[in-house]
Parts: sequence; structure tokens; C-alpha cells
Amino acid sequence: MNQLTTVDTKRLLELLENELELYKQIRKLTEKQAQLLNKDEIDSFNGSLEKRAELIEKIKGLHQDSDPLMQSYVSAIKNVANADESIEKLREQIRGEITECSRLNDENMAAMKDKVEEHTKKIDEKSAQRKGIGGYAQAVPNTPEIFDKKS
Repeated sequence: MNQLTTVDTKRLLELLENELELYKQIRKLTEKQAQLLNKDEIDSFNGSLEKRAELIEKIKGLHQDSDPLMQSYVSAIKNVANADESIEKLREQIRGEITECSRLNDENMAAMKDKVEEHTKKIDEKSAQRKGIGGYAQAVPNTPEIFDKKS
């Protein structure tokens, strides 16, 4: 049976705690993104997306270290009785953060879609107005005599 050493268990706990902290940071960024969308602060929103991508890269790096330890842990716990409570608690917290981040991200995507539709509608209205003004401009005589005449 594959058994994790105490050192491996401590290292796995440390990696999982770091991962949980990174997911909490992602959740906070995702919450802030909703506020930035509401305020139409697109540059700040894009900056926030870049920060989130950096955090995701850090998580991927943690996974490179934690995956072998996690595989050993999972193979060592053939039944729940052998499970380490602190590891299981962290895994559950991470799942909760991931679920919340996903939910918030879905809400932000829907809000972004609404903003795009709203701005597209405004652009279409302005284009229609401009076309209408263009029609009136063609109807007005554009001869120099009219503008050069002194009243």
C-alpha cells in the first residue's frame, strides 16, 4: 500500500493551503470584475483578467508539485477511514471556492453579454440618427451664394 510520509503529508497540506488562498484571490477578483463591468471600466476589467490569469498559472505550478503527492494520498486512502481530515477539509474548501468562482464568472459573462448588446444597440441608434441627419443635409442647398449673402 502506498503510504504518505509525515513530510509528504505536511508538504501536501502546504500546497493545498496555497492553492486555496489563490482560489480565494481569484474569487475576490471575479467579484471585483462584476463591479468594474457595472461601471463600464473596461481597462480595469481587462487588467483584472490578466491578474486572474497570473493566479491560474501559479495554481498550475502548484499542481505540478501537488499532483504526485495527491495521487499517493488518494491511492493510500482506499476507504474514508484512512482519509486525513485536514487534507479532506482543504480539498472540500477548494472545491467550494472553485464552484463559487465558476458561478461568479458565469454571472460576469452574462453581464458582459448584456453590456455588449446594450452598446451595440446604442451604436445602431447613433448610426440611424447619423443617416437621418445625412438625408437632411442633402436636402439643404449647399451653394456659396447662400452663405456669402449678408443679411
